[in-house]
Amino acid sequence: MGFSISWFGFRGYEIKDAAALFGRDVGDSSEDFDAPISAYLSNKNWAIIILDYCSFPNPPDSYLSVFSQGREMVVVHVEEHQMFARAEFWSNGKNIWRVWHSGDKNIRDFHTTGDPPASFESLRQQAFSKQDKESNVDHVFDIPLDLAAELTGFRHDEGAPDRVFFELVKRPAQK
Repeated sequence: MGFSISWFGFRGYEIKDAAALFGRDVGDSSEDFDAPISAYLSNKNWAIIILDYCSFPNPPDSYLSVFSQGREMVVVHVEEHQMFARAEFWSNGKNIWRVWHSGDKNIRDFHTTGDPPASFESLRQQAFSKQDKESNVDHVFDIPLDLAAELTGFRHDEGAPDRVFFELVKRPAQK
């Protein structure tokens, strides 16, 4: 199998506050993110909201612009079945950078817009260098994921014994 997820990261948010952005409450804890919508607080103080499906190409930029007003937000889409990975950073309604890879088309397929962080060039060079040496593994796929992980402290496919996830549940209807 493979992951097919999207996740949102919110810098400086507590899980309950990030959950409220999605109209959700915090439910039971788990060692994994196997609920339809899960949350995690990274060691870099980012609240991570994980959807159990890849929502790409939705939501549209207009939604992300409104959703990121007054906050810093990372959005990541991962579709391992197609070797697709995309990471983007939004701040105060503006898309600052976006990087993505579609390995099902071409293992060296890679795109970027905006102004990625300084570490981007090093990550890109390392991945393409590995790709030149080992053509049967898609190393370019890791660039968006590594960039998002470097910023937020979360990568979907890296486990740690002390990670705790929370199911996000629908809020009860107001009477």
